[in-house]
Amino acid sequence: MAQDKCFIRVKNLLDKSSISSTKADEILTEIKKAQGELKISSLDSVNADSIAKTILEKKKVDKQIKKRNALENEIKIRNYVDYVLREFPENPEEGLIAILVGSNDQKIGARESVALKQFSTYRQLLAGFDQKLKDANLDSFFANTTEAIDRKIARAMEQISKGEPVTETIPEIKKIAEIMENYSEMIRKQMNNRGANIPKLFGWIVRQTHDAYKVRDAARVLGKTVDTTGKDKNFDVNREAWKEYILRDGVLDERTFADVEDRDEFLNFVYASIIRNDYGSADGVAGAYGSRDITKARNAKRVLHFVNSDAWFEYNQKFGTGNLKETFFGGINIAGRTLGILDTLGTKPSENFSRIQSIVQNRLAKMGKSTESISGNKFEKYLMVVDGRIYGVENFTVAKWSAITRSIAAMSKLGFAAISAMSDVGLYASEVKYQGRSFFGGIFEAFGSLGKIKTSGKKQEIARQLGFIADNLIYDLSARYSIGDNLNKRFTKIQRTFFKYNLLNWWTNSLKEGSMLGLSNYIAKNRNVSFTNLNERLRMLMQQFNVDENLWNILRKMDVEKADDGTEFFSVRNIEKLSDKEIISTMDLKNPTKRQIQIARENLKTSISGIFLDRSLYSVIEADARTQASLTQGTLAGTPIGEAIRFFAQFKAFPIAIVQKALGREISFFKSKNAARGAFGIGSIVATSILLGYVSMTAKDLLKGKTPRDPTKLKTFFAAALQGGGLGIYGDFLFTETKGAMDFIGRLAGPVPGTAAEVIQAIQWGIQGKKDAALKQSYKTVTGNIPFLNLFYLKSAFDYIIGYQMMESLSPGVLRRIERKMRKEQGQEFLFTNPSSMFKGF
Repeated sequence: MAQDKCFIRVKNLLDKSSISSTKADEILTEIKKAQGELKISSLDSVNADSIAKTILEKKKVDKQIKKRNALENEIKIRNYVDYVLREFPENPEEGLIAILVGSNDQKIGARESVALKQFSTYRQLLAGFDQKLKDANLDSFFANTTEAIDRKIARAMEQISKGEPVTETIPEIKKIAEIMENYSEMIRKQMNNRGANIPKLFGWIVRQTHDAYKVRDAARVLGKTVDTTGKDKNFDVNREAWKEYILRDGVLDERTFADVEDRDEFLNFVYASIIRNDYGSADGVAGAYGSRDITKARNAKRVLHFVNSDAWFEYNQKFGTGNLKETFFGGINIAGRTLGILDTLGTKPSENFSRIQSIVQNRLAKMGKSTESISGNKFEKYLMVVDGRIYGVENFTVAKWSAITRSIAAMSKLGFAAISAMSDVGLYASEVKYQGRSFFGGIFEAFGSLGKIKTSGKKQEIARQLGFIADNLIYDLSARYSIGDNLNKRFTKIQRTFFKYNLLNWWTNSLKEGSMLGLSNYIAKNRNVSFTNLNERLRMLMQQFNVDENLWNILRKMDVEKADDGTEFFSVRNIEKLSDKEIISTMDLKNPTKRQIQIARENLKTSISGIFLDRSLYSVIEADARTQASLTQGTLAGTPIGEAIRFFAQFKAFPIAIVQKALGREISFFKSKNAARGAFGIGSIVATSILLGYVSMTAKDLLKGKTPRDPTKLKTFFAAALQGGGLGIYGDFLFTETKGAMDFIGRLAGPVPGTAAEVIQAIQWGIQGKKDAALKQSYKTVTGNIPFLNLFYLKSAFDYIIGYQMMESLSPGVLRRIERKMRKEQGQEFLFTNPSSMFKGF
């Protein structure tokens, strides 16, 4: 784009002035931006001196923001250093891990981690938006919008953002656009309060999401022919197709290139960032979408300014993450994780944590203590989870097909997952006991939550403001059994549908909601009790989240909320009603500014909400940030070691999470010199797990048309222990009939390697001339890897309609052999007629 004469004149004047060359370059860059923002084609009609003065003033403000950020970062660093040395003097390694992903140690603040802050902030943002829709009676309308309505909402959002009259006449569309744009603006201001310095941008939340799968497949998305003979060539074709699309007239605004010298290089960088999934990271101000601080940084999330809402909408339809709702929720997710890390580790999280680690090392060295346990980069894997780098992709093609393969395996093996989850009830009760309530009361509470077809409207509202959001609305439930994958939109929807039909969705949501409401009611019941007189377990639990006597006295004076049946619940949203004086009393600052008070209020709300969210993930065990870090070891998807780990870890996240969370929680009593309580906790978990494991195992057998196993047999006892002890569905897969060491090792490595071992085994038998064994193995492998076929209410029906007939055809006499083996090893019979007497093959 040619420069106008006035711009050249300004440049010459700056060259001759006393202004340093660096500042002169910055002024020229800002003038370019101003031209784009103000739609000025020529500077001839503009007072150049006035623009330069304005820009210098802005630079002064930017400098003040950076100075403030540096000071607040230093305060955060020093507070964390003091915390580790004060609370974890005997184990500073655990203290540093606690900062990032939490610890079970019964220490003050041990559970209030960066990861929990991110999770809670995200959920509060989502719950707040959801509540605004419900208050306007627009939640159902928004949930069922069409493409045409989404386009109209986007147009209205742009008009509201620019202060223009809204031309949309349908009131529902206009109101939703107003809510979305105002909410996006509110979040942007929260970012700026933390030091991000983001200018006002239309639809700031929705504009930062891209679907890496669609962008990586841009040529096909745009209907172009792709030559797939070479990986590099295919990559180039897709990149050029994407660039060609966004460089068309009427797509990108010139503001996109305000500080760009080489547009081609810039767009190559943006493309690479998107397909690596860098846009999903939350790495502080340095990566905050649209932040002015880092426009020259190589790791910046570069802003693509679209000409108007229609141009953005067309791009989002082709390369976005979904419909307007999904896109907005995705943006809130990123914003929540970014706010969470800004509030804890500051504007430079990675650098700040390194300084915390270094200072702790120096302090320990001066005290003559060993620093070996906290040396090196052993904390990097935890940091990668909280800042989102773990979701990056190294080799897109490998990561894509590996994720799809694991998704198919999950949908082929988890049909009985809800039945296997029966042991959740015992784990739920053990968490209730940990909070200071009754173990058996916890069992009744769990079954009560599962027995309700639907929670009453008021209780649903209370649970939402605590941070509960139904899992199926925001992420796929395979996280319970794996460490998560970056799936494309199609497979994500298929997987969500599967977990709806296998009832795990209902099971998990019911227990989580019940857990949060149960704890909320428990706290409400104790609001008249002083902190020192609280149940010892509840008091320690509160201290693990940095709730001290002063804060407890503030919280317990807040109004409670009543459900339709009169039950009282503690209310997180009433924190918004606390006076500035009450908020200031929770702060370390003597004369805080309005900005600092507002941040403290928002942090208090997310911190208290975090208590309920954190404990719900102990009541209904899921892999958290710590488990994910332990399993991935900081490896990226698409790398050989990263994919090997992800295949191995599939289905193992749940049992490992039980060890880390439930058993780790009870082991913490031994560390705090309360061995009796720890022994009781572990004993109760083991006992109820075995009992409920047998119940789960029996339910599965009945669904398969088999009699219950003999509970007096030792083999049944061990099977129940495995079933209820965390292996669940993986135990079913691992300990089914195996024909050799290779088969067992394959299963131990995970469902996909296990399937590969089955295929190899079938081939070996075929080569050896064992036709019946080869055919039988082939049949089991094929039917065992068909998604949805293993749903617990379809499996037996399939077997009796066609399955047993096919088995007998492929391997005559196999049904009789199965019946004999069941009778001999498990002492079981088929409930009805033996299949061998009914089916003789086709």
